[in-house]
Amino acid sequence: MTEAAKELGVTDHVIRRLIKDGILPANQVVDGAPYKIRTADLHSDKVKNALARKGRPCRADHEEQLSMFPSTYEGDA
Repeated sequence: MTEAAKELGVTDHVIRRLIKDGILPANQVVDGAPYKIRTADLHSDKVKNALARKGRPCRADHEEQLSMFPSTYEGDA
């Protein structure tokens, strides 16, 4: 995972998120073992597109999603 992160210039967290979201294929022999990630998969269009998304590289924006912290201020500025 660390080698993959270095290769792409991102953090381990980003790699973990790409794997969790099904964007980056990876295998573990057993739970807790290091992930096996193919170099070709690191440079796939799917991964490149996910990393190109500004601000949230691993998640798609959902127009209908409600904010957890909506503005509660209703007064005049």
